[in-house]
Amino acid sequence: MTLLMRIKEQIVPITIEAVILAIGFFTFTKMPPRGTAGDIVAWFLLLVAFCVLFSILPAIAIIYGWYTGNRNGAILAGALPFPLIFITGIFLIRSQNMVFIHIPGTILFIGILSAVCGLAGYCAAHKTKNYLAVSILLTGLWLIIWMSGFN
Repeated sequence: MTLLMRIKEQIVPITIEAVILAIGFFTFTKMPPRGTAGDIVAWFLLLVAFCVLFSILPAIAIIYGWYTGNRNGAILAGALPFPLIFITGIFLIRSQNMVFIHIPGTILFIGILSAVCGLAGYCAAHKTKNYLAVSILLTGLWLIIWMSGFN
């Protein structure tokens, strides 16, 4: 097996590591852990749980795109869930919540997250390792954009 083939087989694991490092770097620069060693370990476990929990939306689009190969359906599976969750939240929480005060900025934020998620699903629908690596990178970008929205 040539060196190029070995590198090509390692694209997905290297991409996953790069996403984890990017999220960790972003989080450490935005809110570094403080306190005792136990507090830092708890903070790290919370970060991991947070990333796993909130990467479900892009993961749905990636899984759908990878298994079906339907590019249009993968875009919809990535782009629609987040706005639908937001609209449901508007009706359930009502506009008294502070999240909904800046509606134009919030709509832009949701639009960007939906576009990145839909693009991740589209890339996964190509069913190649290179496109799967791009999908994983887009998921990392999605998580970083999501975390940047917190005050």
